[in-house]
Amino acid sequence: MVIQVSWGEDSELEYFGVKLEKTNDKELDKGVLIDSSLKDLDKYFKDTIKPTAFVTLFFGDTDCGKTYPAMTFPEPIFIIDTENRAILTKAYNFDNKAINIFEPVQFKTEFDGNNVDPFDSHKTIEQITKFVIDFANQVKQRKIKQGTLVIDSCTDIWTFIQDWGTIELSKRSNKKGARADNITGEITTQFDWKVPNKKHFELLGILRSLIKYGIFIVFTAREEKTPDYAQQQNKNPLLKDIIRAQKDVPFLADIIIQSVKRENQGQVKNYALIKKLRGLPVPNQMVENISYDKIINLIKQQKEKVDKK
Repeated sequence: MVIQVSWGEDSELEYFGVKLEKTNDKELDKGVLIDSSLKDLDKYFKDTIKPTAFVTLFFGDTDCGKTYPAMTFPEPIFIIDTENRAILTKAYNFDNKAINIFEPVQFKTEFDGNNVDPFDSHKTIEQITKFVIDFANQVKQRKIKQGTLVIDSCTDIWTFIQDWGTIELSKRSNKKGARADNITGEITTQFDWKVPNKKHFELLGILRSLIKYGIFIVFTAREEKTPDYAQQQNKNPLLKDIIRAQKDVPFLADIIIQSVKRENQGQVKNYALIKKLRGLPVPNQMVENISYDKIINLIKQQKEKVDKK
């Protein structure tokens, strides 16, 4: 473990009671010491390895090209499909590709007069949670060494988690009564929103941690209409306001791509607007039929531009 500190005129510095001395390494503009008494902290640190994989978020209106580019990522591909549409995209376009589709949405087996929703959100989230835990453990045990996990879609995941949260909170009460209304979906206090938010963070946070093992993560989400403040002030809306998902989803993604349809020479085609590119400058031009290979090429091109400056 290396501890790096700034030096003054003195050749010694005391750091938490440990006397540090300058090294003779002229390449360092700061003093560095490896003290035997501080090596006990090594157990808290891991080797810093730049992840080879990354998290990509595709968002846009329905049927504008989100699932298709997700299936162009490295194999094997595992899809949590809440929309029950991935099987068609695979059959028509990627029939010979190793794509595994998990459909977690559960329906109720009996009619409930107190809650006429035909979906069983609670069991659905249980199924998704079990899958994420099992998948993450398979990756950590190196039984899955490469590939891509697709969440299609984050919009539905957040909807089911909110329903799950209201069900759990409706079982509990405070001075004002039940902490949530299972029919309207209302959560009575802002404080209790931490329950669904925590569940969402745990699920997607676990998945993001897998990129260091070489697993690509792809999120898809539907698009919200442009909020009033952006229309009235003629401003670009914040991503969290136009992506129909939990507000932290854009933060979890390294690359964010907006999928749009445009008419070109009498034909409607799918294009991509790059909103975020791993900290690199974002290209202005739209990309037709975005894919994993085109994303990799964009990263290389933008990195070369940065390196030349």
